[in-house]
Amino acid sequence: MVAVMEHHMNVLLISAGCLVLLVVAFFLLFVRLTSRRRMNSYAADLEELFLPARYRAMERVLDEADQNFLCSHPRCDARMEKSFRKTRIGIFRGYLRQLDADFSRICKAITLLMVTSKIDRPDLAGLLLKQKFFFAFGLLSLEFKLIFFGLGWSKVDGRNLIQSLDTMRACLESFAAIAQPAAA
Repeated sequence: MVAVMEHHMNVLLISAGCLVLLVVAFFLLFVRLTSRRRMNSYAADLEELFLPARYRAMERVLDEADQNFLCSHPRCDARMEKSFRKTRIGIFRGYLRQLDADFSRICKAITLLMVTSKIDRPDLAGLLLKQKFFFAFGLLSLEFKLIFFGLGWSKVDGRNLIQSLDTMRACLESFAAIAQPAAA
């Protein structure tokens, strides 16, 4: 009976020790993630993150002028035209992935600033949620348009997504300036 009690005590002590270690590890991770130095380097990385020129080519990838030029060539056939559209759609989707990644990074940075800020900004939280919804809806809409574009039925325009990303970048810049006035 004493051996069983000692075994239960040992298991209990080991469990408590593991729990304390986990709590300390999570605390250290939280402190590291929210440190000012890390936030400042993250903000510096984000300044270079979004450049509108980076997505200008996206607007031209699916332009009809290139398709018309290809079709005007005497050796152009339906297979070549389909391959051309498929390649262009792949390039456009690459831009969409990059745009989505940039949007996610900006949203994460805003969330980090909101969590660590001394200023409560429920309006910014609402804007963040709204922009995430519109961005996701825009991505889904573009995917459907790309399917139809592949069949030759529709025109695709990604400017709304770029505008949404620019809106979030502007919010990040203004909130970062308010949250960290010494860095501004």
